[in-house]
Amino acid sequence: MRRKTVGNKVVSVLLAGALAASLAACGGNTANTGADAGNNAADAGTKEDTKSAETETAADTEESSDAAVADSGYEAKDLGGRTIKIGLWWDEYWDSNYQSLDDIEAAGGSWTNEETMQMKLDAVRAVEEKWNCKIEWVNLGWDGIIDSINTSVTAGTPDCDIYLTDLQFGISPVANGYVQKISDYAPADSDILTDGTVFTKQNLLGNDDYLFHESTTIPSGAMYMTYNAAMIDSLGLEAPESLAEKGEWTWDKFAEYAKACTQDTDGDGNMDVYGYGSAWTLTVQGFCASNNATIADSSTEGLSDPKTVEAFNFIDQLYNVDKSARPYQDDWNNDLLAFSSGKVAFAFAQPWILIQEIDNHDFDMRICPAPVGPSGDGSMTPAMITNNYMIPVGVEDATSVYCVFEEMMNWYHDDISYRDDPEWFESGFVDEDQVTLANKLGALANNDLWNSIDSEGAVSKVFYGDVVNGDSTVSQAIESNKQILQDEIDTLKIQ
Repeated sequence: MRRKTVGNKVVSVLLAGALAASLAACGGNTANTGADAGNNAADAGTKEDTKSAETETAADTEESSDAAVADSGYEAKDLGGRTIKIGLWWDEYWDSNYQSLDDIEAAGGSWTNEETMQMKLDAVRAVEEKWNCKIEWVNLGWDGIIDSINTSVTAGTPDCDIYLTDLQFGISPVANGYVQKISDYAPADSDILTDGTVFTKQNLLGNDDYLFHESTTIPSGAMYMTYNAAMIDSLGLEAPESLAEKGEWTWDKFAEYAKACTQDTDGDGNMDVYGYGSAWTLTVQGFCASNNATIADSSTEGLSDPKTVEAFNFIDQLYNVDKSARPYQDDWNNDLLAFSSGKVAFAFAQPWILIQEIDNHDFDMRICPAPVGPSGDGSMTPAMITNNYMIPVGVEDATSVYCVFEEMMNWYHDDISYRDDPEWFESGFVDEDQVTLANKLGALANNDLWNSIDSEGAVSKVFYGDVVNGDSTVSQAIESNKQILQDEIDTLKIQ
């Protein structure tokens, strides 16, 4: 039986210092670079100089660990010293291999908050003692974790009890029956089946019974329209946020702004600053969401949906008719980071990008709601980037595995103020009003998965065929590729 508890918050010394680093998920889909950066920032960053800070005494640490054991939520089962392995593609430094912060530092690990790192170690100690088990984070590397899933999991003998997956390689094992259902192993009163303080289920094309991720109140994986405030001010244009509040920030108004911002600043006869420019995946995600369009969030492809067609037609207008979008460079970083070098006025970007680039420009970079399309209503923003856990078929006693994992991951004992430290996220925005807007827009994220499942490139063929190569119209490109996407969705049918 799980007992819901709220741990007592001890006096803490918050270690200041903004973390400006991105987590690069190396692999086939560059669009997911930086995935879950906010969730992992506390453990991925550089340790501040904390030697002069007051730390807990040995007695305090022992008392904290004892309290953790007492507060744990499930009736324990003796696991006989079993090691529960969690596979991922980076190093984590809080498991049975590390007894102290000194151990972590000696191994090359770091932290941004000494108190919370100690709390995590205490949670591991509590789980070890209560369940008679060990915990091990296993860094398999990007290619290695994919290989482990494709070989050991499909053979029914998983290398790890739990895997953290990017959706690029997390959906296929679900669709092919290699992942256990959450409802089969999670206790009825578990966090994931009740209030979701620790874990949130991931919806996959209408089914949410297989993958799950850490819950958070901070939308670190959101995507925003961002703009060069100095450029807008210099042109005497009203701030987009103000227009949005009045219901006047529409595609038509955006098209006017994009034209006004497209300029030949050095007088050589060539445009060198454009109204809009971004990586192509962000462009598609952003404008589709602004028109309430999704391409793959159910069992039926949405590429041919009239709302999606409208979005691609508007993208075509910006690039090929108005010519107010920066010509596509087909160079990921060149397109993605054009906003920070002042080459474009508007772009779509995620928090990690804003934070990474904060020292690479000398103007205020602000966010605003995306302009609303003719079929949109402002209620939808692009999908969140999340990594998700799964327990494969072949893992014995998945119920105990889940319970141990939940208790360990609830190292903050339901006091989410420890977990959701907003400092990293907020550092990407210029003032409190912008932070408020970022949280508001982040809460509107949709569940469109096309960028994770479209391995055949149906969506990119539409974008390249029309926008880049100009060898087909939007309608022709969509008609030629919609069945390709539908076939991919069909192969991922989840029971």
